[in-house]
Amino acid sequence: MTTKKVILFSIIGFLITAVVVGTAFYMATNKKADTQPKELKTYTYSIGELYANVKDSRKILKVNMDIEMLNEKLSERLDNKRSKITNNILELLRSKDETQLSGDKGQQSLRQEILKSIKKVVPSDEILDVYFVEFIIQ
Repeated sequence: MTTKKVILFSIIGFLITAVVVGTAFYMATNKKADTQPKELKTYTYSIGELYANVKDSRKILKVNMDIEMLNEKLSERLDNKRSKITNNILELLRSKDETQLSGDKGQQSLRQEILKSIKKVVPSDEILDVYFVEFIIQ
């Protein structure tokens, strides 16, 4: 083989390798963009304003909250069980003292407890979260 042929085959081999590696890199970077989770369409159901006495205190808690869910039809089931849901939430709120309700950790913990109590009444994986629209202790 002559030197010209060796150089020619080396250049061709290098170009083919560069194209293959470039294509693989391009595919890998574009695939990550496609696998990002799509934003889910969610719906809210308003529980409304609730008032409760704070345990071992003369203060009153005012809470206004919404339930986030994936299925709009779930609001009909929540409507049918609204009295029980409201009662369970009020019992839960009345069982908390000021220290349990204060700060971010207290409110986050309360949100999780309320979510669990709602899911006991209306079992569904489509109920995602509970949000406080208002949270006032006076």
